[in-house]
Amino acid sequence: MEIPKILIVDDEQNILLYLSEALEDEGYAITTKNNGKEAISIVEDEEFDLLLVDLKLKDINGLQVMREVRNRWPDTVVIMLTGHGSLESAIEALNYGASAYLLKPTSVADLKDSIRRGLEKRQDVLQQRRLANQAREFARAIIEGGETAGSVSQSSTKSASSSNGTRSRQADEEIVEVSDVAVDVKKHEVRRAGDLLSLTPTEFNLLVTLMNNAGRVLSCKYLVKQVHNYDLSEYDSRSMIRVHIKHLRHKIERDPNNPEYILNVRGLGYKFGS
Repeated sequence: MEIPKILIVDDEQNILLYLSEALEDEGYAITTKNNGKEAISIVEDEEFDLLLVDLKLKDINGLQVMREVRNRWPDTVVIMLTGHGSLESAIEALNYGASAYLLKPTSVADLKDSIRRGLEKRQDVLQQRRLANQAREFARAIIEGGETAGSVSQSSTKSASSSNGTRSRQADEEIVEVSDVAVDVKKHEVRRAGDLLSLTPTEFNLLVTLMNNAGRVLSCKYLVKQVHNYDLSEYDSRSMIRVHIKHLRHKIERDPNNPEYILNVRGLGYKFGS
């Protein structure tokens, strides 16, 4: 098993030293940078499993570093660390796909726990992708080899015609399509009626979760767990998800005030109309 690689970005040298020593003791491979521009430069050519970045850097905002890393390496886990927290900055960090948002001073135990959970989630995602790729390669080999081609074709037709013909692929595949909304998970692209939409990583993950369960009502607590890997109460989850839903509706709905895709089921949660 490869040693997880972690990039720490903080403009306080004592913080860098403290964090790097604590995490190296856990067996992680640590790289440190004391400004955002150097961090962005190194990730142009090198992928890290996890980014630990301070929100308030002297040269550029930590959110900008986070966006650049996630744009280049979408699977990199991001943990935001800051001594100047606010609800707005927390929501913005989570909106762009941060796995956790920790306030200074934070205990080493809490930090290590957040890193462990983030890396476990990353491994789960990568494993699911590998299994999906293996399944596709197996199916392709059968079809190209001409073996049981009829049964494969029949099974595919049955799957494609399920859910009233609106859903064309299963949840672990690369393409998810409901009505006239299509998501290419591998390319991280969303199209509505052929038009390309621009979504943040959090909005993208939220949309995929809803579409993979089209027609089913999902609680806010479940959505937060799937999108952020947080265990919050339904009450707390409702406030967080409501912000993401609002932003997502403004991008995907023709009329956000009269949604046709992302529907609210009062008192229960949200569903993607099928």
